[in-house]
Amino acid sequence: MEVQEVLRGVQPLVGEVTPIRTVQETQPAEEYGNAYVAGVNVKSAAKVIKVLDAAYPRDSARPMNHLRRFAKQNNLPESLHPILLQDNPSPQTIFVLVSPPLPEAAQLQELLAPYVPPPADPDAQSSDPAGQVKLHTIKVPTLPPLSTAQAEKWSKELWPVVYNPAAARAMISPPVQVLNRTRDFIQPDAGRYLAFAQKVAEEAERSGWGRGVGAVVVDPDIVARILDADGDIDSRWPETIVAVAGDARYARREGGNPSTAELHTGPGPNPATESYNADLEGGPDLHALMRAAEIVAYKRRAGDPAAEADKPLLSPFESYFLSQTDLTAPETETELGPESESTDESTGISPVPEKYQKTGPHDAQAVPHSSTTEQGEGKDSPGPRIRPRSQGGYLCTDLDVYLTHEPCLCCCMGLLLSRFRSVTYPQRGRMVMGGLASEPVVRPVPVVDENTEHEQQYDGSTTGQGETPKQGRLYYGLHWRKELNWRALGFEFVEETEEQGPLAADGVAFYA
Repeated sequence: MEVQEVLRGVQPLVGEVTPIRTVQETQPAEEYGNAYVAGVNVKSAAKVIKVLDAAYPRDSARPMNHLRRFAKQNNLPESLHPILLQDNPSPQTIFVLVSPPLPEAAQLQELLAPYVPPPADPDAQSSDPAGQVKLHTIKVPTLPPLSTAQAEKWSKELWPVVYNPAAARAMISPPVQVLNRTRDFIQPDAGRYLAFAQKVAEEAERSGWGRGVGAVVVDPDIVARILDADGDIDSRWPETIVAVAGDARYARREGGNPSTAELHTGPGPNPATESYNADLEGGPDLHALMRAAEIVAYKRRAGDPAAEADKPLLSPFESYFLSQTDLTAPETETELGPESESTDESTGISPVPEKYQKTGPHDAQAVPHSSTTEQGEGKDSPGPRIRPRSQGGYLCTDLDVYLTHEPCLCCCMGLLLSRFRSVTYPQRGRMVMGGLASEPVVRPVPVVDENTEHEQQYDGSTTGQGETPKQGRLYYGLHWRKELNWRALGFEFVEETEEQGPLAADGVAFYA
C-alpha cells in the first residue's frame, strides 16, 4: 500500500489527553538539612538580613523561601525551647535562621557580633565571650511543604515555615500555564498522530524488523503555521510530521552473522516476537523512540561528510517522511496528492512563515536565508523543515513525539537528552518496564479475578508474561524530574472506550 493511501485512511483515535503527574507529586519526598539559629537584637533585624544576604547570597537553584528568617520566642517549636531558651534570653531577642548550605561558624559569629542582644539580667555573669553570638544547629526541611497540614506539622516540630501553593508546585511539576497551554494545543490532533504511529508500528512488525512499536515526531511550529494560514489541519496534518520510526530490534547483525530480520522470510511478524529473548532483542538504540531521534539528528547534520556514512536503515514510511523534510512550496491550501517517485514533485509541503521559524538559542530574529536554497527556490523560501546545525538546529528541541507504547527507561533518558518538548502515548500502551508513568492509571480498567469472581482495579501494569495485574509496582516518572538536566511534558491519551486494558497486557511483555 502506498504511503499517501495509508495517510488518507488514518482514522483518529477518540479520547482525551491527560497530563502525567510527576513522581514528586505522587511520591513526595521530604529532605532535611542542618541550619544555624542565633539570637540577635530585635531592633537590628533589618540590618542582620542585609549583612547575611551580602555575605551569603541565596542560591536560586535551592530556594529556601518557605523557611521563616526570624522567629520570636513564643513562635518557636517546643522541641527547640531547651536548646534556644535555656539561657533565658531577654524579651528583645529574636532568633534568626541561617539556612543551608552552612557558612563557616567563626565568620558568621563575627558578622553577627555587632547585633548581640542585651542580656536578660544585666547583673548576671555570662559564660560566653563578650560580644559573641552563640550558634545552635537545628534540622530544617529543605523542600517547601506540599500542603497546609505539612506546613503546620513542620512549624510545630522543626521551625516555622510558610506554605505557598504556587512555590510548592513549581518545585515538583510543570508550570500550570505551560502544561495547560501545551495540552490544549495537542489535544485536537493527538488521536490522529497516535493512530498513524500505530500504522508505523504495524509496518515494523509486518516487515520482521522489530516489534509493533511506532513513533511519530511532529513540529508544533508547523502546526501553528497551518492553523494560522488556513486552519485546514484535517487535510494538511502530514505536513507537520518531520520524522517517523518503527522498532528495528531484529535488524542488527552480530559478528558478521545475518540479523534475525534477515533470517525471517515471508510476511507477518518475526517469530522472535512470540517470546522474549534478550540475545535477539537488540539494543535500545533500535527502539522506535531512539531511532526517531537518530533520524532527526541525521538531518541536523546535513552537510557533514560523516552523516551519509551514518545514514540509518529506513522503512518505506521512514524514508518517505525523511524525503519531505528538505522540501518547500508556496503557502497554499493543499490536499494529499498522488504518490510521487520524485520528491521534487511532491505536493503538500508549505513553507514556515517567518514568525514561526525557529531561531538559535541566542538569536531573537529568524535565521536569514540566502538568495537561493538547496532546492533552487527564491530568497523567500523558508528552507528545510528540519533545520541543520548551520541554521541553528539543535537535537529535537521543541519537537513533540507520539508513541504507541510507553518507552523503556533507556529510551526515556534518550528522550530527555534529545530535548523533546513533549511526549504522548496511549494510556493502554503502558509498559511494566516503562519509565514515564508516575502512578497507576487515572481511570483504572476493571478486570475479573477468576478465583474470587470480583472485579479488581487494574493499575496498568502486568506480570512478566503480561497475563495478570501486578500491584504495587514502582513508577519512575522520568518525563519531569527536578534533578535531571532536561524535562519534557508528559501526556497519556485516554480513549473513550478501553475494553481490553493496556496494550502491554496483550502478549509478551517487552521493552519498548
